[in-house]
Amino acid sequence: MRDMSNKKVLIDTNVCLDAILKRTPFAMDALRVFELSEVNKINGFVSSHCIDTLFYILNQTTSKESSYLAIEALRELVEIAPVNQSIIDASISAKWTDFEDAITYYTALGSGCDTVITRNAKDFKQAKIDICTPEEFLEKYN
Repeated sequence: MRDMSNKKVLIDTNVCLDAILKRTPFAMDALRVFELSEVNKINGFVSSHCIDTLFYILNQTTSKESSYLAIEALRELVEIAPVNQSIIDASISAKWTDFEDAITYYTALGSGCDTVITRNAKDFKQAKIDICTPEEFLEKYN
């Protein structure tokens, strides 16, 4: 695999859930993306709004302690990209069908990411940066 250590990627909430909950058939590719971040082959980010969403969903299916452990483990693998007023304003102005995806996209732009890794690529039609699934990302950069 070629060195992508300068590549900044924002990993969407759905990919995080695939990895944490080991959701088949998506878990393996999601975990491989996080492995690349762990060994500094890529510079992985998640948006700050992803963290509370993850905790909420995890806490519905597992214990509070397990939810905190999962968030702590994720935090060790990625950087947290801030969601601020200008990102929210840009997301509102964009009027995307899925507001959360707009926040994710503008968070990626605001953090200098050149790729968003998501399973909802179809929801990012207006994007000006690379949008791909974990599988596509791994194929493209192998």
